[in-house]
Amino acid sequence: MKRNLREQGTHQVIRAISRLLPVISDENFVRLTYLGELLTSDPDMIGGIRKVRRLLQTPNHPAKILFKRIFEYLPSNRRVRLFETLFNGAWFEGGKLRDKWERKLGFRPPFIMILSPSLHCNLRCKGCYTLGYGRRPQLPLEVVDRLLDECEELGIYFVTILGGEPLMYPHLFTLLERHPKIFFQVYTNGTLMTEETAQRFAEAGNAAVVISIEGDERETDAWRGVGVYRKIMRAFELLSDARVIIGTSATVTRQNVYTVSSMEFIDKMISLGSFAQMYFLYIPVNGMADFSLMVTPGQRDHLRRQVNIIRNTRPMFALDFWNDGPYVQGCIAAGRRYFHVNAKGDVEPCVYTHVAVDNIYEKSLKEALNSHLFRYIRARQPHNPNHLRPCMIIDNPHVMREVIRVCKPRFTHPGAEEIYTVEKDKMDAYAARWGRLADRIWLEEYLKKKETGEETRPVDVSPGSGLVAHAA
Repeated sequence: MKRNLREQGTHQVIRAISRLLPVISDENFVRLTYLGELLTSDPDMIGGIRKVRRLLQTPNHPAKILFKRIFEYLPSNRRVRLFETLFNGAWFEGGKLRDKWERKLGFRPPFIMILSPSLHCNLRCKGCYTLGYGRRPQLPLEVVDRLLDECEELGIYFVTILGGEPLMYPHLFTLLERHPKIFFQVYTNGTLMTEETAQRFAEAGNAAVVISIEGDERETDAWRGVGVYRKIMRAFELLSDARVIIGTSATVTRQNVYTVSSMEFIDKMISLGSFAQMYFLYIPVNGMADFSLMVTPGQRDHLRRQVNIIRNTRPMFALDFWNDGPYVQGCIAAGRRYFHVNAKGDVEPCVYTHVAVDNIYEKSLKEALNSHLFRYIRARQPHNPNHLRPCMIIDNPHVMREVIRVCKPRFTHPGAEEIYTVEKDKMDAYAARWGRLADRIWLEEYLKKKETGEETRPVDVSPGSGLVAHAA
């Protein structure tokens, strides 16, 4: 009886939210946050919603401007779809299912699955982390379909599609249409975007398209190939015309770090229609390690500081995959908050740890998430008390070597062992250089504030940051 009442109450709240979404006003933004609180009993989630509300009540805050950008951009019916999938599905409904499975399984299913259904690609980008796999592997539709069914059962309603190039996967839109409750984030090089493709994303309504771009025309074409930048500009136009949610992503290297973290670049991305900017450091995991591409410690800290400026001054959600360790208390791999399934079906701890003990052709997702490899990594997290040093590959390489020694996983492509064997001294030296700077920052910006009772975690004012941190 109580459960039925709760369910009826939830349905009423969802209907109330759906009625508010077509109307754009500051008052409605705030009302939506109060209604959102009624969809969860998680105190951390409620705290995140209240943080968003405070930002929305601050005049001219970038968070409020970002909300207005999104609402004015999307037709009202697609605002409802965005709420149904990303917010109610991935966060609220999915969170309740993950709670249930945590009690039953003894571990919590992650918030996100990263899926590379195909390694087919029309480009050969310099330094791509997938180069070691080759371009032939591809998962059949029935295998991916079954995998997504398992995700829905576990409450994993947020799926990121990588590649290869996702637009070369013949079943991409079939997956979006067969799994309307899942919110998909599709990373693309943008060169294959057409008016028809953009319209299909729009009609599906449960996907954001993230365009990879490494800076200006010179830097992007140097990384991806001559003429790619101009094709990317066309992709922005097509997606904007179709009113598809757009994000942008940059592989950050020693050569482009100052460009992609500049306010000029961010303003350009906003003008092109991007609502989110993701940063991923170049990591030498493809069996062809080029240490000259890795950012220096000073450059990594420069990116960290620039992202904080973006969050405080620009109407854009910004994510810095490594420097954001303090928001999630270190490494999130091995199913703690996310994991990766590659185009061979191997279940990898993360996109950059190219090792596995299980394959989805042979194991269920529940079994793979509870493998001895994943359990061992989760037991070690965080890998460093300094959450600015979260990664077991580039920040704590001794940890990854211990994982390999104890768990004895297989490497998922030729050359994947390179940085743990012949290049291990270089990895240790790189980690030590960043560690010296990161430890000083951690002491000065985090621990001293803790001693004085001030904020112990970085102040992230991007809308939804609290929700993202607690969603898992």
